Amino acid sequence: MTNRLSGWNNCQRQTCKACGVADKFDFNVPQDVWCAVVPHHLQSYVVCLGCFDDFARDKGVNYATSLRTIYFAGDQAVLRLDVMSIT
Repeated sequence: MTNRLSGWNNCQRQTCKACGVADKFDFNVPQDVWCAVVPHHLQSYVVCLGCFDDFARDKGVNYATSLRTIYFAGDQAVLRLDVMSIT
C-alpha cells in the first residue's frame, strides 16, 4: 500500500489538475459539454471523473446522456464500463 500512496507504481499516470489525484478513469463527453462544465482555466488539462462530476453538479449540467463508455485503468487490469441506463 505504501507504493500506491506515494505514487511509485503510477509515475506514468496522469493526474487531475483540479484535485491532484492520479486519474484512473478515462471518459469522453462532447466538447460543448466539457466547456459548459469544466472551469475555463482547466479546459485543456486532465480533469478526473470525480471532479468533472462535482463541477457539473455545481453548474447544474446533466451530462449523463453524453457519457457512453468509461475506462478504468487499474494497476492490474483495464476495464470498460458501459452506461446502461440514465436516471
